[in-house]
Amino acid sequence: MSGEPGRALVDRRRLAGLDAARGAAVLGMILVNVGPIEPENIWQRVYLLPFGRASVLFVVIAGVGMGFLLRNRGGRRMWSALLWRITLLMSLGLVLQTLTTRVSVILQTYAILFLLAPLLNRLNPRLLLGGGLVILLLGPAWIVHHDVQEPWVHGQGGVSLTTPPLEALHSLLLSGPYPLVSWVVPFVAGLLLSRIDLTDARVRRALMAWGAALAVLAFVVADLMYEVLGEEADSGYGRLLTGVGHGQMPLWIISSTAGAAFLIAACETIVRRAPSALKWLEDAGKLAFTIYVVHVLVLAVIKPADGFSFTQGVVTTMVLTSASVVLAALWARTGRAGPLEWLLRRHWLQGPTPDRPVTANSTIDRTP
Repeated sequence: MSGEPGRALVDRRRLAGLDAARGAAVLGMILVNVGPIEPENIWQRVYLLPFGRASVLFVVIAGVGMGFLLRNRGGRRMWSALLWRITLLMSLGLVLQTLTTRVSVILQTYAILFLLAPLLNRLNPRLLLGGGLVILLLGPAWIVHHDVQEPWVHGQGGVSLTTPPLEALHSLLLSGPYPLVSWVVPFVAGLLLSRIDLTDARVRRALMAWGAALAVLAFVVADLMYEVLGEEADSGYGRLLTGVGHGQMPLWIISSTAGAAFLIAACETIVRRAPSALKWLEDAGKLAFTIYVVHVLVLAVIKPADGFSFTQGVVTTMVLTSASVVLAALWARTGRAGPLEWLLRRHWLQGPTPDRPVTANSTIDRTP
């Protein structure tokens, strides 16, 4: 850490904003995974706003953190850190998905994105942005074409230890709940965000304005497309114009990724104006990896095979999120990294490293 007090304060606050956004993401993920996710009225639809957005926010923040990590490490040191994270995330994701099919585990996709990160991060901003836009269009088109040609393969569940290798590769790339050909886009957005100065108020205001505008515009257009396309909206190539959550289509990716950018900038702004206002979210964000894994294990035990009713889902979500916030606040008093956050930082490939002061550049250590 730099000896300049101003710089240290900037780093702490920058990380605090990202932690708050990550905390919002993990709490939203709990809500979505508890379910149910089919709204029956406008109020239930508002309640389920995190559906299709919380997990994208996770991935965008992962891209931001990875950008920081790659900027400050190189060579063997970079690869030892990356390979350990990739191994841990893939192994833990496979085990969790083997334990339950009631939650689609995202950690396996994280592992593949981290593997691609050094290659993506070598691109200059224009090439990275251009590549992201190309994938935004071609990835969903490939998914739809695949579904039209081979509809019986669509809808594979998450990859587990029992998934045959070729099927696992197919699911991770194209047909699973988090296919790489669409989820690489929010990750690229995160890499791009890591290259801008979020400590600049003008940058944050622009990010909030453009993020909110794109998020709302894409959402509205997608809704209108359902009215225009009618019963054909969810089948055939017309699906490319829709934007249902987790539908993998461009309008959904644009809306959720832009919304994530807005929330990150908003959290940064709030933290700078009122440092303690989002402390409860910051604490949850610092423990996000641990909270994510624990909530999957809990749902593997308590979630019925046919899911919760809406009332049961709301009550269960309130209990799990409240418990997560309280436990995160209590853990924060110890001043230590969370159990799985600590494990993620261990560089077994080059021997253990001592705990470091947490700065913006170590934000990846907290990302599930």
